[in-house]
Amino acid sequence: MKLVLKGALIDIIMKRILGLVLLIALVSQPLAESEIDTYVSHPGNIPNFHNFKTPQLEPGEKGNFMLEVHNRYEYQLENVSIISEIYHRADIDQSEALESIPSNERPYISNKCLIINLEETCENNDKIELASFNLATIKVNETITLKFRIVSDEDTREGTYFVRFSMNFDYNGTSRIMQSRGHWNMEQWEEATSNVTDNYPGNINLDTLGVDAIIPDSSFGVKKPIPKWPLYILVSLTVVFAGLSVIFYLEEEGNYPELNKWLQKQRGKLNELRLRFKYRKGS
Repeated sequence: MKLVLKGALIDIIMKRILGLVLLIALVSQPLAESEIDTYVSHPGNIPNFHNFKTPQLEPGEKGNFMLEVHNRYEYQLENVSIISEIYHRADIDQSEALESIPSNERPYISNKCLIINLEETCENNDKIELASFNLATIKVNETITLKFRIVSDEDTREGTYFVRFSMNFDYNGTSRIMQSRGHWNMEQWEEATSNVTDNYPGNINLDTLGVDAIIPDSSFGVKKPIPKWPLYILVSLTVVFAGLSVIFYLEEEGNYPELNKWLQKQRGKLNELRLRFKYRKGS
């Protein structure tokens, strides 16, 4: 009997020990972090993409695209990767994804530079539509500059080309991803901006988009310049007709006899020229 009671007591103790071990394991296990960190995702805290300098090119030209990225968090960013990608073209008549344009009619990125503390590091790109920048850290309150060369050919389609960005980094031991508007189609964007509750920073459902924050898009242009000769002709005609208006006004006033004589003489020459042309045409 004592052995039975002793065995039952040991069984109860073992179950309680096992339960205690499981409880300790659950308590020591870090809680699943929320999909949205309101501090990290707040529009006033996310890395600031600003001071864009975008080229306006004629077909066959090339120019630099530049922007600055500023760390506004309380801690540094680690394992940073930023990708800039040309993804869309539009003009007055048409809007199309870049992949639908033949490769010989697209602009591309020829090289890329990273500027930190006035020290510039450049390398060649693979003549494709994107440039990737990788760096170990962006310190607190530090600003870095990204620069890449946009190249167009004579056959490059004219229009406005849109550039989207994505940024991956580790912050305070957690991996974060941020992307710009160009990574989602209209249906996805409308879903994210209409199905929103008060706890979403910037009134955007970041869970739906699968990111921690939204960073800005940008653009550049490729277009032939408007011919200037029609403008020059218009300005010249304006000056001529304005001068004639003043002359005819002064003639009607009758206070300038020399002007009247000169106008009569010019009318005579004009009539003489008109008659010569008329008789020559008749013969």
